[in-house]
Amino acid sequence: MGESTTTGATETTEPLPGERRTRLSGAWTAIVIGLVALVIILVFILQNGQKVEVTFLVFKGQLPLAVALLFALILGAVIVFAFGAARILQLRMVAGRARKKGPASLPQAD
Repeated sequence: MGESTTTGATETTEPLPGERRTRLSGAWTAIVIGLVALVIILVFILQNGQKVEVTFLVFKGQLPLAVALLFALILGAVIVFAFGAARILQLRMVAGRARKKGPASLPQAD
């Protein structure tokens, strides 16, 4: 008789079956986002088909506007990726040197 029952939902910290994130659910989400992005890019290309004169360094030619803008986007992404990769490599080298020297070489917080 000393037992008390609660009415209503019980709180659990563990996710219920089917609520847990899995690699497959992450892949499914990435595929859906990728397909939406491809549709948006396709609409952009179809709406911007007029030819434009493009000059880059010694290269000169005519391209559809959308293709020229996509090339510019890709070139910008490659530049950002290169600078980001260089910075990550630099931080890894600094961290590797700090690990070799030991905890005494770490700077003291003010």
